[in-house]
Amino acid sequence: MKDYYKKANLYYTAVPLVAMAFVIFVAAISLPAAGRKWKKKQDEYLKAKSLIEKIVKLDPERLNYKARKGASGEFDYSTAVVEITKLVKISSSNYSLRGHGVTKSGGKLRKSADITIEKVNIEKLSQFISQILLRWPDLKCDRLSIDKDPGGKDLWKATMKFVYTYQ
Repeated sequence: MKDYYKKANLYYTAVPLVAMAFVIFVAAISLPAAGRKWKKKQDEYLKAKSLIEKIVKLDPERLNYKARKGASGEFDYSTAVVEITKLVKISSSNYSLRGHGVTKSGGKLRKSADITIEKVNIEKLSQFISQILLRWPDLKCDRLSIDKDPGGKDLWKATMKFVYTYQ
């Protein structure tokens, strides 16, 4: 049997057969599958592109995400909270803001603030939290407590602690 492997005719027929099998596999299976994947990715790209264009029209400041991330202490709680409360229609008489000084932790500077919103429904509260965290990428909500307000069915008092970390 070992003599059979020494004959050149085996290799003259086996190598072209393996190459032909590979070409048939690529032509029959691999290329059509790659074409379907390519078409699917193109469709996803077009859908994402239209969504991105809508987002940029609604909020063009999101394009400055990298410039704002890790920026110096230009973040100000009072302007951020006023801006977001106006956006989600929370009255200025229903919230209070208490800022704390700048501290250094782990080589980074941190600003923290306590925000209390009274007589707010859950929908506006969740909009407030999501909007403020989306706008400022280095802002984190450390603590959130929600207590039922006896004044109404969907009225709550929320107490939050936010921390903004920068270099």
